[in-house]
Amino acid sequence: MFVMDDVLADPVAYRREILARPFRDVSLGPDLCFRGIQLAEDDIFSRWIRQQFPTLTPTLSFFRQSPLGQCEPNYVHTDRDMGDWTAILYLNPRPAPGDGTTFWRHRTTGAIGSDASDQKALLEEQRAWKDMGQWEPIALIEAKLGRALVFAAKRFHSRTLPQNYGNGADARLVQVVFGSGAL
Repeated sequence: MFVMDDVLADPVAYRREILARPFRDVSLGPDLCFRGIQLAEDDIFSRWIRQQFPTLTPTLSFFRQSPLGQCEPNYVHTDRDMGDWTAILYLNPRPAPGDGTTFWRHRTTGAIGSDASDQKALLEEQRAWKDMGQWEPIALIEAKLGRALVFAAKRFHSRTLPQNYGNGADARLVQVVFGSGAL
């Protein structure tokens, strides 16, 4: 896991450009909808990742605006089906107290990341995500404007504030990048 601050020369201008464009909902089937999404095109953060980690290849980059009360598909989860690694760029100048990313350990198995080797094991793992009694937090990365977090996509993680926060331009705003290559 890597945490780096001040990864953008002007995070306020970057944020302003993002907020000037529309966000939309993206459905991936009848029961899975990601709200407040804006695809990133040739973005500064993906270029920064390629410079800092030459062995990594960004494959999908998007911004996510998450206002207070926005329904989310999962709390604890992995991104293993999206690639080898995940990067998050925090974009709120004044994040809500406690905002950031939490990493989790499964209480029974001690697993900190997905080790499912077949579809049945993966479904069991995904069912466990919904039972918070099965999880204990092991690390918290605090949100800070211009802070980047890069980690293995198989790690169990979540946003720290289940209900998100803010509205409109004050809503939680992050950039997420998925990609291939070993960290």
